[in-house]
Amino acid sequence: MTPDTREKDSQQDNQYLLLGFWEFGIISTLMVVFFPWSLLFCVVFFGLTETKYLVLAMLHDAIKTAGAILSVLITLAIIIFVLVLAFAN
Repeated sequence: MTPDTREKDSQQDNQYLLLGFWEFGIISTLMVVFFPWSLLFCVVFFGLTETKYLVLAMLHDAIKTAGAILSVLITLAIIIFVLVLAFAN
């Protein structure tokens, strides 16, 4: 199995990537608010694999969110820069 195949298989197995917005939002909020205890709870009651999938889904969501925020900020910066150049004359 190649590394790309293993990554695709793990993404297909990760049920947390398939959750809806509100469901995943509630789970991730509870994980962050009760941080050290939530990881311990997940490891004890769900197992190490499910905990790993949950943390990976949270990181995946954080990267997507950071990318969206960054793209909006870059777009706004370009618009402001163009407007400043247009009205500077």
